[in-house]
Amino acid sequence: MENLQEARVEEKRARYLPAGEISMFCEQVALILGSGVALHDGIEALCNNYKGTAFGPSFAAIDEAVKRTGSLHEALRETKAFPPYLMRMVYIGEQTGKLDEVMASLSAYYAREEATRRSIQSAVFYPLCLIIMMAVVIVVLVWRVLPIFRQVYRSLGAEISGSASALMNLGMGLGMAVLIAVGVLILVALVIALLMRTSKRRAVAAWLGKIFPPVRRMAERIAAGRFAANLGMMLKSGYPLQEALPLIEGVMDESDARAKVRLCGEEMLAGEPFPKAVADVRLFEDLHNKMIQIGFMTGQTETVMEKLAGIYQERNEQDVSRMVAMIEPTLVIMLSVIIGAILLSVMLPMISIISSIL
Repeated sequence: MENLQEARVEEKRARYLPAGEISMFCEQVALILGSGVALHDGIEALCNNYKGTAFGPSFAAIDEAVKRTGSLHEALRETKAFPPYLMRMVYIGEQTGKLDEVMASLSAYYAREEATRRSIQSAVFYPLCLIIMMAVVIVVLVWRVLPIFRQVYRSLGAEISGSASALMNLGMGLGMAVLIAVGVLILVALVIALLMRTSKRRAVAAWLGKIFPPVRRMAERIAAGRFAANLGMMLKSGYPLQEALPLIEGVMDESDARAKVRLCGEEMLAGEPFPKAVADVRLFEDLHNKMIQIGFMTGQTETVMEKLAGIYQERNEQDVSRMVAMIEPTLVIMLSVIIGAILLSVMLPMISIISSIL
């Protein structure tokens, strides 16, 4: 437990390579090991590809450490550019002689992590672009278009009635109110984005889950998929089931998910079989709990976990796509209504003036 806490503290302080780069690195190492090339020769060739890039120094350090120690685990530990979970899995792979399989599994795992991150980014980025576009259009209308129409009315020498003037003021006020709301929303989004890059990201994610039920449901599915992916990979690498749970707990982002994994381990220590323990903490859906039970009975738990990881990854992508599909028309409708109201506040006085002239 102390080692787990130390790993969490280290994870908060360190800056690791992006998940996409880690996935590519693991895949290339798996290919090197599978081809029979000596590890130090393969790592040297791999690291040479990163010369002149932002990751060049990290991979140069890996190359130097592998040549000196002969151990990939020691090399990754010295560079401090990889998360503790990956280094632990590499150590297990070296001890069991299954490093190529472990690296291939890690590549798939971090590829899923990168896909999840990109899906979440797209779900946030696209609506944010629409909101900024809305703000730009409203700024142009309020600060450029409305004053021009006022000047036109004055040049015509027409008196604007009280109701017409009230409409124009209403349009101006509506535009200002929307701009303030959009500004606050953008500021909140920027603050959340910055906090998600710090050690506060887990607390921020939990807070978002409490406020927005769809976000909470998506976070629960992400946690379930992450648990399944990690456990399947560790079981496939020969790691004991009960000893794997504390290590998996350390890579779960959400506090509720960590508590469920911890409770699952405690129930297993008390003598409960894994299918019942995982069903009691309600980490997976009922149908998937039955799949886990069947897999456990047939000795295919790792296969079932890998299957569930793929299922939850697909569901996460569907959730993000559905969320974006709902947000896009909503924002377009809001933009149309607001711009229409502002334009009506300009056009109605003009119609009134034309009617009086005719």
